[in-house]
Amino acid sequence: MSVKGNTLKRTVYIGIHICLLVGILLCVGLILPSAMAAQPVSWDRQNKTWLSQQSEHFTIHFRDGHQSQAAKSLDIAERVHSELLPFFIYAPEKRTEIVLVDDFDFSNGWATPLPFAQIRLFISPPEDVNGLEANDDWLHMLIRHEYAHIMHMELGAGAVKGVRKVLGRNGLLFPHALTPSMLIEGVAVYLETNKILGYGRLQGSVYDMQMRMEVASGKFNDLEQVVVASREWPLGSQYLYGAYFIEYLATMYGEEKLALFLQDYSRKLLPYFLLNGSAETVFGKDFFQLWDDFQQDFEIRYDTQIRELAQQAVTGRDIAINPYLQVTTPGYHGLLVTRKNGEDRAVISRLNNSVQPEDKWQNITNTKGVTALDLHPIGGLVVSRIINYTDGRQINDLFRYQDNGWIRLTERQRFRKVRWMLNGRQLLASRKINGLSELWLIDLQNSHTSLVWRGEQGDVLGGFDISPTGDFVVASMKRPHQGWNLERLPITALQTDNLLDIDWQPLTDTKATENSPVYLPDGRIAYSADYEGVYNIFVIAPNSGEVMQWTREIGGAFQPQWQPYLGLAYQAYDTDGYHLKVIEQPKPLTTFTVNSQQGRYDYPPVVVNTREKSAVESYSPWSSLRPRTWLPLLFIDDNSTEVGFLTSGSDALSRHNYWISSTWDFDNDVANFNAAYRYDNRWLFTYERSHNFETFIQNTSSGNEITGKRITQDDSILLQRNNIFTSWEDDLALHAGVTWEKESLVSEPSLPNLPPYRPADESLFGFAFTFDNRETYLNVPGIGWGHYADFLVETNALFNGDYSGEKYQGQWLGTWDFPGRTTLTGRLSFGYADDSAKSFRLGGTDLLEESRLFGRDTQALRGYDESVQRGHRYATQRLEVETWLGRLERNWRLYPVGIGDISGSVFIDSGAAWNESHNIEQLTGAGIQISIEAKLGYGLTLPVTLGYAHGFDDELGKEQFYLNISGSFW
Repeated sequence: MSVKGNTLKRTVYIGIHICLLVGILLCVGLILPSAMAAQPVSWDRQNKTWLSQQSEHFTIHFRDGHQSQAAKSLDIAERVHSELLPFFIYAPEKRTEIVLVDDFDFSNGWATPLPFAQIRLFISPPEDVNGLEANDDWLHMLIRHEYAHIMHMELGAGAVKGVRKVLGRNGLLFPHALTPSMLIEGVAVYLETNKILGYGRLQGSVYDMQMRMEVASGKFNDLEQVVVASREWPLGSQYLYGAYFIEYLATMYGEEKLALFLQDYSRKLLPYFLLNGSAETVFGKDFFQLWDDFQQDFEIRYDTQIRELAQQAVTGRDIAINPYLQVTTPGYHGLLVTRKNGEDRAVISRLNNSVQPEDKWQNITNTKGVTALDLHPIGGLVVSRIINYTDGRQINDLFRYQDNGWIRLTERQRFRKVRWMLNGRQLLASRKINGLSELWLIDLQNSHTSLVWRGEQGDVLGGFDISPTGDFVVASMKRPHQGWNLERLPITALQTDNLLDIDWQPLTDTKATENSPVYLPDGRIAYSADYEGVYNIFVIAPNSGEVMQWTREIGGAFQPQWQPYLGLAYQAYDTDGYHLKVIEQPKPLTTFTVNSQQGRYDYPPVVVNTREKSAVESYSPWSSLRPRTWLPLLFIDDNSTEVGFLTSGSDALSRHNYWISSTWDFDNDVANFNAAYRYDNRWLFTYERSHNFETFIQNTSSGNEITGKRITQDDSILLQRNNIFTSWEDDLALHAGVTWEKESLVSEPSLPNLPPYRPADESLFGFAFTFDNRETYLNVPGIGWGHYADFLVETNALFNGDYSGEKYQGQWLGTWDFPGRTTLTGRLSFGYADDSAKSFRLGGTDLLEESRLFGRDTQALRGYDESVQRGHRYATQRLEVETWLGRLERNWRLYPVGIGDISGSVFIDSGAAWNESHNIEQLTGAGIQISIEAKLGYGLTLPVTLGYAHGFDDELGKEQFYLNISGSFW
């Protein structure tokens, strides 16, 4: 065979493991968010160990110090189990894992059946009106709601149950976990509610108000909207609509039919596509017909009430509309408002007393996470902010605004609400610790804090205020077995050294939810209450008990404040958001004595029988860490036939998480691996082995073809230790990492003129600093505002490899918030490597690769091929303007496909990579992108970006059309 005149054609097949994983994620990724949403518990503090205890159907894990709450939770859980079992018929075969935490200054919880049945309980009870206040006991309602999720999603019968015995707890084998969240949450809210005893969201005035305003809007959401709702008003509509829809089904067809539907669908081996079939089998109609009936029923239900409320409405003058309740306080020259509109940076502004529209708002300072604020002529402005810490805690602290800057007053002290004392030197602040309400006196002059009141179990302190004379504190208080009432406390009682001497004086004793009390200048108290099922603003004279009604809203009125010259300011729930309103001279609409509203709930004890429990033991992850499922893998193409498996698992605290996949290529006798282990958010280890295939075709002079295949192997290891050190509200962090990447030859054909293969082995160890204060907003695509920067140093010196020397890299990204839903982002990056180190690559459209922290060797440059330039130096620049284009937020029937927001951007990329002895050749490209949020499986949002880029260089520039899909599964 003559070499002369021969041609050699090469076809490259790479990234087989990537295709394999994409296939896996398309199959099981739709349920991964529910499993991976199990966030790890917060980092341990000194001398705080984890303990465990068991009952018949539950194992609870808790920190030392929470023994009493854990025992109570087990008793409640066993009671709830026995009460829900007749409805669901089936219960989890193994004990449900419960984790009790007190690391959040808000009220919440979650449940998932993956990788095992588990529940997370936030001890902190609700203290404001948001729907959750309608509880007999916080832990009881929370456990009832979350365990209803578990029993619901665990349902699996027939073929589903049989396949579970083979494959284990695979997400695809939990049919109800793959239904729209409006069904999952609807069932749980329905079952948490007891209308006879008067607790649960479906009997509270908040849900009633929200649904009433949905009907009043004339834009009752259709089913395709609700199943993928995430950002549209009202926020949380999947809970609202879902709960009332489930109640409608139970009312119209009976609870037995509702339970029968759940049982019927639990037998469906094919998820997503058979929901309507089960509905038709049980109810005789599909979900769209049922939804139409539900809508008509509720329009009739609320029609008369809406018309009557509209005829009698007495409401204030509109000032502003927002998707959230705003935090407000009276000021010297106007009302202070923390304006958070979901589009721009939150800002504390003053609503001036001037009535001139152009003088209405004056911005004071930007802020974030404000939950309370107060102003004093001497002390100035003080706020409470919730801070998201790297250790997993989300807790409040106090800050003072002084000399155009913020001064931190407390460090991880968890004070949520705050008021100035009359002297302007002391603060009265409240917090929740271990589920108990506390009041603290903070002396700023002497830097001294003292506990002045702590409630008993079941006492929940809500909003409070201090009288103009400084004699009393008034508060909204929930006592054990009762609802929310107003109580006051003489300031002199705060000076006692004996907490038991403090005696709160009840001002009301009703079944209404009386909340957000504030003193008026004349000593009366304004507050919000739902005496007739609709929240309005009332004023009570504390000594006589006389009550006046000041508003009559169709929706509801909340958060009253009295601002001189403006009058009454409050926030009204309406069809499009919360309206900040003012009434300059409010007049009494009705007058009555508070005694005429007297009523008590007298809820029965939540623990009726103390259940048998095991002894308390030290927590061990091993009992829950074992794999609970596996999935067979099969991948076939022209080059390989791979067979293997995938498995994963985590422990009850979600600190230990792992993922393992392995396949054997029978065509080429090679193995592929992919393994990852994560210890909370501090340690990450990944190992990956994959193979690439290059097919060479040799054309001989005689016209024959000889083919051969080169197989190469890529191995990579990453060991990363994050958050070694943090500061500045954890925006600044230090990390360390080790990366190893090896490219080696497995086999190659014996062909002449075969291009030589150069193996490579790079091992790096390095440190990195990162700074990240970026913020996201409800209605802004991507990052709304903020800055990210990193600087890393890596060396080849610690390991033997093909490279030596050091590498230095850094980048900065800054995003500025333009008015509305538009942002401008700039990026600068640089890299320097010793000549003996591995070079950097420039080019391509993969923005994800350049966001890696350790082992980063690629920078995107859209409009150019990958690796269009290589060098030991690089510098890149980028400008991008992104804007929101529209929102569909709609599903395709009940199939697991929908669309959320649509955004667009234009960009300019520029950069160069070079070596020291070469000239710098700057390359520039520009383009446009359209990003569409794909809604998959009802709950997974996967941004899909379609882009066009043009490279301006005459020789190297390209016209590129590309598709990027972003999403995080680990």
